[in-house]
Amino acid sequence: MKLLTETMNTNMIKCHGNIQITLEDDINVPDTKPDIDAVIKEHSCLEVTDIKCEQDKCILKGQLLFTLLYSSRDDIRPIHSMDGKLPFEETIHLDGLQNTDDVFCNSDLEDCQIQLIHSRKISVRAIAGFQCIAEQETAYAAGIDILSDDAARTGMESVPSTGLHKCFDTVTYTRSTPRQRDILRIKDELTLPKGKPDIDTVLYYELTPRNLQTRLLEDNIRVTGDLHVFLLYVPSDEERRTECLETETSIDSIIPCSQCSEQMIPDIVFQPQCSLLEAKADEDGEQRILEIDLSMNVTMKFYEDVQLQILKDAYSTACELSLIKKPADFEQLLLKTQNVVRVSEQIKTDDKQEQILQICTASGKVQIDEQDIVENGISLEGVVELDILYITENDEKPLECLKGMIPFQHFMEVKDISPQDHYLLQTDISQISVIMLDSTEIEAKVVINISTLVFSASSKNVVDTIKEEPQDLERLQKMPGIVGFIAGEKSSLWEIAKEYQTSPESIMELNGLTSDEIHPGDRLLLAKQVDGL
Repeated sequence: MKLLTETMNTNMIKCHGNIQITLEDDINVPDTKPDIDAVIKEHSCLEVTDIKCEQDKCILKGQLLFTLLYSSRDDIRPIHSMDGKLPFEETIHLDGLQNTDDVFCNSDLEDCQIQLIHSRKISVRAIAGFQCIAEQETAYAAGIDILSDDAARTGMESVPSTGLHKCFDTVTYTRSTPRQRDILRIKDELTLPKGKPDIDTVLYYELTPRNLQTRLLEDNIRVTGDLHVFLLYVPSDEERRTECLETETSIDSIIPCSQCSEQMIPDIVFQPQCSLLEAKADEDGEQRILEIDLSMNVTMKFYEDVQLQILKDAYSTACELSLIKKPADFEQLLLKTQNVVRVSEQIKTDDKQEQILQICTASGKVQIDEQDIVENGISLEGVVELDILYITENDEKPLECLKGMIPFQHFMEVKDISPQDHYLLQTDISQISVIMLDSTEIEAKVVINISTLVFSASSKNVVDTIKEEPQDLERLQKMPGIVGFIAGEKSSLWEIAKEYQTSPESIMELNGLTSDEIHPGDRLLLAKQVDGL
């Protein structure tokens, strides 16, 4: 007889590690830039440029990129900006990692502060977190059927095997594709509204993707959303010192991906990297066109539930048949859910800050401080950190930044989740609304998207090999030809037939049963069945 098998494929985490580092340095103001009087606002991001795998560790190389917006008294124009970077190289310990493995890294800039040392030097201090994982493909050969020798030779599964009896079970597991990476580039052109003056110099800008949604197509991923654009510039009209523009443009892009299909469940992480905004001339030669270029690292993994009928047990009345089983470990996707959390807070300026004349823009990030698996769900606590850039009435210090924090708590309902399960969590801000209440206070409303994938670890014993030997004639001779049997509480027709060298069909026929269901106390007549002699 021949065992038919089917491979259960899944990609499991081989090793993972987290590290939190502090990046700090003192940086001089470039000679081409005027002195710094006060720091207004900073915009920063982490860029991982290289990941090198070695035995039990990986080495990360990259840089912290930042743009500083500041005020100066040493120039006709009071607002200026400067760019800078802090390179880093860090080692993360990963047990079991080999130099042939592929490591995926998620980075999170938890905090970045830029302080003034003196007018020509600043201090940059940032806290960065890195989460690295390496995966390995795991394959289990699970027995799904047993064929007779004649069926195996002819390739016809319908050829029966004398005296062979089989029962089957169904296992559901989540099959995952290998994690892969790509780069999504968003390029667009915007035109200044008619009421805005021409651009002379770009001072500062922020390009922030929001409301990113993905839809799986056959061999493609469609990405839609909004790109929030904020621009601060010096107009060509000398009567106006600075001008700002806040607008949005739509995102609609396609990422080729040969491993995905519409039925799969995606786990896609976007990490914005370097961005570029440049002004260029229109048909009239006026600097009114904004050329936008934003790159995002994309990490992708896809899941699908698979139902597989496997061989649960088998025996033969024509030979001694043994089944050797081994455990197969796999994951089951319990739930994918998306939650929307709305928070709001009133934020006031302090005594040292200028009063608010007009709000320019607001940006923010979500920081999760506590997360725990509780009964039937996941409990989250965190804050939304906000930066509100506004115009003041002071011509010497025309811009200020108001910082605020909005705490929140949220319960994500996940029925039957247990502490042994694990989950993948993503948060982002889909909308920020800021209303000026008076010259010292604003009201901020923020909409947060929280999505999660919850997995449960499972194991199943599957048939790995079978062993066929001749009948044990001595055992058969000791067995009675006919025996009476009284069913117990946990008796099944299959187990009775296997123990007493007969078949379920024979028991049903001999006892006039119309189904294989038996009850405690049922009296059955069993007749020994021997085939192949």
